[in-house]
Amino acid sequence: MSFIKNPMNLNIIAMSVLFSLAGCNSPSNTEAESDTQPEIESETQPEFQPEIKRKNVIMMITDGASDGAWDIATYWTNGTLANNTYPYNELETRMGMSTYSLNTNSEPLENCDGEVGEVSYDKDKAWDDELVDADDRRPFAGYQYLNENYTDSAAAGTALATGNKTYLGAIGVDYCGQSLKSITEIAKENGLATGIVTSVMYSHATPAAFSANNVSRNNYADIGHQMLTNGKADLIMGAGHPDFSSTSKPNEESTFWYISEDDWNALNNKTLKPAGSDTAWNLIETKADFEKLANNEADNEIMDAPLFGLVQNSSTLQAYRSCENGEGRYVAFACTALDNTPTLKTMTKGALNYLSQNEQGFFMMVEGGAVDWAAHWNDTTRIIEEQVDFNNSVAAVIEWVEENSSWEETLLIVTTDHGNSYVLGETSDQNAYAPVENPGQGVMPVVKYYSGSHTNELVRFYAKGNGIEGLSDLTQGNDPGYVTHYQNIGSNGDYIDNTNAFDLMKQVIEAP
Repeated sequence: MSFIKNPMNLNIIAMSVLFSLAGCNSPSNTEAESDTQPEIESETQPEFQPEIKRKNVIMMITDGASDGAWDIATYWTNGTLANNTYPYNELETRMGMSTYSLNTNSEPLENCDGEVGEVSYDKDKAWDDELVDADDRRPFAGYQYLNENYTDSAAAGTALATGNKTYLGAIGVDYCGQSLKSITEIAKENGLATGIVTSVMYSHATPAAFSANNVSRNNYADIGHQMLTNGKADLIMGAGHPDFSSTSKPNEESTFWYISEDDWNALNNKTLKPAGSDTAWNLIETKADFEKLANNEADNEIMDAPLFGLVQNSSTLQAYRSCENGEGRYVAFACTALDNTPTLKTMTKGALNYLSQNEQGFFMMVEGGAVDWAAHWNDTTRIIEEQVDFNNSVAAVIEWVEENSSWEETLLIVTTDHGNSYVLGETSDQNAYAPVENPGQGVMPVVKYYSGSHTNELVRFYAKGNGIEGLSDLTQGNDPGYVTHYQNIGSNGDYIDNTNAFDLMKQVIEAP
């Protein structure tokens, strides 16, 4: 794959051949042989170049997962807390992370002079258990505080991707609307392959923040065009297909919401090229094609050019599917799965196989995007289903690292961009911050929701591998209430800010 393969290997191979030939006539041979050999001019000798150290940086984001969302999924699959369950029991570094945006504006400022920050995280207010109103949906003062001044996926994604806080709805731009450099660009500049994978529309807020710049997250087709033409990503995978519905049924007419008609036609005609590439995007759509890629069975043609994987669904993978059995709608995985969409795990494995062709390494962002949607709906069934698929994707990454790479050359970060719906237990309206109780494997837990939108709570941050020692200098504070009331077992209450996740990734990518 010419656009990401390491040209240095040619120098190393040439040197090896030269040295082996020279060895045939070395001073250890006879004096006569040595005397008859012509000298090689010094200026013709290739300069030695050591092999570049491989670096893999993988960020995985389960969008909109309040603390309880992690545990209700593993209660269902394993009957245990997430941190006592594979794959999270493999991720020893466990912290909190603040997610607040720069302010609560929804558009860039016209006057960019002066102070603009308005929002923060206050640990004392977050854990205030004063009973304000027993009849209110949010009876405790802390519940009310955490459900105010929250971020959105665009601002949070921009913070994770660029290290800058910004206004709500901003995609890779600062509070004045000026473009910011993303970790994807930094990875590209350092010779790494780059990939963006999501279970929702490929031009939705989180994937967009890692590969586009736009003043509004709602400019989906414009953002999609940027992603396909700016050359920041070698691989893009997600939904947003113009020819299929949210239940993966063929549309009578194409709907160009997330990709423009011109871009769609150019993709199918193999004339759409990202900047810096001599080769047009390859397009894969079917579940079978994603599975071939995941199983290392894809054709060379697919592996040797920029790759766009567009799932045959307008919105996501499984979250919008209907259920023949009405009662089954309230039990995780009881509704029949759509049979023409891949899992996020399959997409993740395929992306790993593709990006790892670059011998210098890669950067990859994987998003489980529909956890957030299910949380907006206060839908316990769908939260569990979407989080389980994300968990399986994390497991696939860990297995890939241990079979094909190492933790010495790979950094894995697993987190969420913000909380959503504030997932707490059945008695949490009377006992402040009571967590969801474990009902046992395969039994639906009882959940109380205190929002239909995002929260300003600390969220989980997991890390493993290369560079994690850098977190000690990035820690913003310690929150004892996080340990007391949440179940991120193994955390001591230390927390970073979402902008520090970018700092850590940048440190690893740019390290010599």
